[in-house]
Amino acid sequence: MPNRKPEPWESGAAAPFLWIETAQGNFEMSALGEDRFRITAPGHEQLVTGLEEAERTTEALAEQAGGAFPP
Repeated sequence: MPNRKPEPWESGAAAPFLWIETAQGNFEMSALGEDRFRITAPGHEQLVTGLEEAERTTEALAEQAGGAFPP
């Protein structure tokens, strides 16, 4: 098997599983474990507890920046 960089899910590294692309940049949500999530946006990073709260926060930040997201 050739040497390759492991995928985030193979290495245990936190990687975004929700992302919204806008003209202003990418808005991403990553799971940190224990019901904690990291939200990153252009010039913004925030830790949130709870999946629903993290989704709402990510979508609200993207909407404020003029982005669209699926329902």
